[in-house]
Amino acid sequence: MLAAAGDVMLTHPLGDSPAFAWLHEADLACANLEVPLSRRGYPADKPIVHRADPALAGELARLGLDVVSFANNHSLDCGPDALLDTLAAVEEAGVAVVGAGEHLAAAMQHRTVRAGQARVAFLGLSSTLPVGSAATGDRPGIAPLRVRVGLLADAPVFEEQPGTAPYVTTEVLPEDLERAREAIQTARRDADFVVASVHWGVPPGWTAPFQGLLAEYQRPLGHALIDAGADLVLGHHPHTLHGVEACAGGLICYSLGNFIFHTLAPGTAMHLSRPSPPYDLRFVRPPELMESAVFLFAREGGRWSLELRPCAFDEQGECRPVGGARAAAILERVAAHSAELGTEMRIDDGRGAVAAGA
Repeated sequence: MLAAAGDVMLTHPLGDSPAFAWLHEADLACANLEVPLSRRGYPADKPIVHRADPALAGELARLGLDVVSFANNHSLDCGPDALLDTLAAVEEAGVAVVGAGEHLAAAMQHRTVRAGQARVAFLGLSSTLPVGSAATGDRPGIAPLRVRVGLLADAPVFEEQPGTAPYVTTEVLPEDLERAREAIQTARRDADFVVASVHWGVPPGWTAPFQGLLAEYQRPLGHALIDAGADLVLGHHPHTLHGVEACAGGLICYSLGNFIFHTLAPGTAMHLSRPSPPYDLRFVRPPELMESAVFLFAREGGRWSLELRPCAFDEQGECRPVGGARAAAILERVAAHSAELGTEMRIDDGRGAVAAGA
């Protein structure tokens, strides 16, 4: 069994949530590490910057994680030295890291971990790319899936309703998609199963509601990664749960939400390092940021199955199991998003279940 959790952002040692046991019970557990662990470097010129003590790397192992992806928009919040410090600290703690490295080849490199008799290869990729964060042949950084962005302006609508948000079009650059395909195919030759962690999409409040939850590029990209040989595509970045799509025998989880996010604990205030433009932050912290799930995957009879176990933030910003009406509401929201993707999620006794085709 493989357990997958959402974003992990630490500022202090962990508490003792029973949800952590779900990760320990699995054969393998993975998550997205959303914070550099380093004392070096300087804060980047961007709206939100994270940093934590490298001593906290041991908390990832205590959490039960075997692999983390560090391919995300916060990996270079304090520069390349802090990125490399993070890789060293996490590896020293006994947790494998994917999606970042001292150059592009290292960032694209998969890691193969054994789960019983099975070999599972993990890769990390990111479409959320602050300037200079993409690894190159001679620059540290993260594994890039660059996205071309366009704006569609409907003149009659703008004339009738000045201030209307434009429609945003997006597509992954072909050369980056081909490189990701090749990386997955290489991983497939080295493993029985392949898991691709992808930092993508748009958090709530940062996109016009009429565009829906997913950016235009996400479904084509998810399908392409499955077609290339990935069994599971695990999405992060929106900080809320999105739908699950069964695709060609694999599963695409568009967003696993948050699992540990100390700076989003109830009652904490959100501040932007760059206050311009003057965004209204009420819209980027909806209640759904505080609710999540642990995703448990199993392979039986040639098919992948998924069980969702609902959880929600405690006072520290760490997920704890929930039941009753709150669990039902979380699962119903994911089921509705999944139905829009043509995938049925069953809800029974406070758990959600999805099965991929053979």
